[in-house]
Amino acid sequence: MKRDLIAYGTPFMDNLVHIDHLPTKKDEGARILQTSWQGGGKVSSALTAFGQLGGASSMLGVVGADSYGDFLLRDYARYDVDTSHMVRDGVNSFSLVLSDEVTHGRNIIGRPGTTRRYALEDIDEDFVRQHHVLHLENADPVSHRLAAIMRENGGIVCFDGDGYSDATQAMLPEIDVFIGSEFYYNKLFGESEEYEKNLSAVRARGPKVVVFTLGDKGSVVAWEDGWSFAPGFKVPVVDTLGAGDVYHGGYIFAMMQGKRPDECARFANAVAAIKCTGIGGRAGTPNLEMVEQFLETGTFDRSLIEEKTKLYANFGV
Repeated sequence: MKRDLIAYGTPFMDNLVHIDHLPTKKDEGARILQTSWQGGGKVSSALTAFGQLGGASSMLGVVGADSYGDFLLRDYARYDVDTSHMVRDGVNSFSLVLSDEVTHGRNIIGRPGTTRRYALEDIDEDFVRQHHVLHLENADPVSHRLAAIMRENGGIVCFDGDGYSDATQAMLPEIDVFIGSEFYYNKLFGESEEYEKNLSAVRARGPKVVVFTLGDKGSVVAWEDGWSFAPGFKVPVVDTLGAGDVYHGGYIFAMMQGKRPDECARFANAVAAIKCTGIGGRAGTPNLEMVEQFLETGTFDRSLIEEKTKLYANFGV
């Protein structure tokens, strides 16, 4: 299958525990309502969402040479993600993710892995050039080189601006589609709702398209022809983990189908909203039929989410 999308990032192993409330007092207990073992990571979850929608992609990075790494590679294959150029080393990063019924928020307790860093020498430039869209999550030397290869090849560079950094700001001239989080927006502009002015200021730094996700409010996008606010969708929220990540996968999928930036934002809002009705960054990700049904009717068939929820209930799928 033709693979036009390639991404570089850090894959995580997530143990998700959904509880009735988050204990805040010493020696306080809570009741577990649901558990799940799923892959995580910003571009990782974007790629698996892209694959669930029907796209094929490739992943670059380092995955653990352990049982977690085995799990993650099997999971990538489930979503048609080519991992032939990933490096295996050490123990994979792990996160315990607590979500609760009261706040619908999440608390993440992480353990860094022992994997080595993906290096410039690991890049197979000919392989990268076989793709036309690149998705990144940080501004390290590897990302700069990959962006240069993609632009030399006439391709598109997308970037997940989840958390603000000076390094990301400096990389804006190398990015074509910048999708930042609400946290990034607030770091730059505070509570200002002058979206047209503020997004234009980011576009002036280099990106052709600038998007900011605004949580359940939706997302805002600016491009050459103007700007647009795409309202969020109201759904019964189970877990918000990975919502921003799958938004990226949805946006890129719609973009690669030739949709306008405002249409991409609305489509991605729907993908992220549906995801929030399931636990983790994998179980709730919808297929294309579900998204199209949701956009047309406001409802969707939950059978795929229920199937994947059962699949991820036990480690070792």
